[in-house]
Amino acid sequence: MDLAPIGAHCALPSCHTLDLLPIRCRCDRQFCKDHIFPDRHDCPVDPSQTLRDASPALQKLQRCAFASCNKPSLDSFVGDAAGEEGRVTALCLRCKLGFCASHRDAAQHACPVPDPVAPQRNEAAHALLAKHFPGSGATVPASKPMSAPARKAPTDPKKLAQFQKVELMRMRHRAVPIDPKDKPGSVGVDQRLHVKVSGADSNAAEKVFWARKSMGTGKALDLLAGHFNTRTTGPLRLSRRSGGDPEELTVLETDKLLSEQVEDGCELIISSGDPQ
Repeated sequence: MDLAPIGAHCALPSCHTLDLLPIRCRCDRQFCKDHIFPDRHDCPVDPSQTLRDASPALQKLQRCAFASCNKPSLDSFVGDAAGEEGRVTALCLRCKLGFCASHRDAAQHACPVPDPVAPQRNEAAHALLAKHFPGSGATVPASKPMSAPARKAPTDPKKLAQFQKVELMRMRHRAVPIDPKDKPGSVGVDQRLHVKVSGADSNAAEKVFWARKSMGTGKALDLLAGHFNTRTTGPLRLSRRSGGDPEELTVLETDKLLSEQVEDGCELIISSGDPQ
């Protein structure tokens, strides 16, 4: 039984090698891999004429517009003369040039065309801001954080006791440790002292802290100065606000425990200067 012929002999007379995978040249002859190049077998076909006769699909494979890149542009792959309408372009949205996948992004090919400014949204909201804040560029001016208004304590003794209990419960939910090393899970609630602290500056926001009942007043003063970013060359003092007269302050002694001088829920003020 005769086997079907496999492959073909190289068309170059000086070679005539049997090649199992011959390659057909533009001159319609088959050559081996060593002689397929036009200059290796004196191909009679003009290369320029071949390019002119190429199909439109091949002619659309334009190179990437980036100077040092030889890859085909993405738009040359998706561009089809029969279906131009409705297709998604692969050109750069700014300069409208075709680039390969590596250089398609505007930043990758240093696109000279600036990015168009996005249209302003919520025109009605901007108009309302411009009306109430003229001359501010329709931008709400930055404001300092505002603390919740202080609740006025009732004068009735029963209501005052209930009021103080509610305020203490609020403080326990908001309080953070004076000492960052203390964790809520490591100190029981019955071993904590909750205090409201504010700076001498009336614009400073009030903060709520808790401390171990075994903490000294001097250590608490140093830690509170860090929380309030207090910078002064003079001495600092910690004062307790009197419940009866808000303007009356009692300066605490730094060599005693904090729990010996203040009660749970007390209001403190940190300030600079020598005690009066």
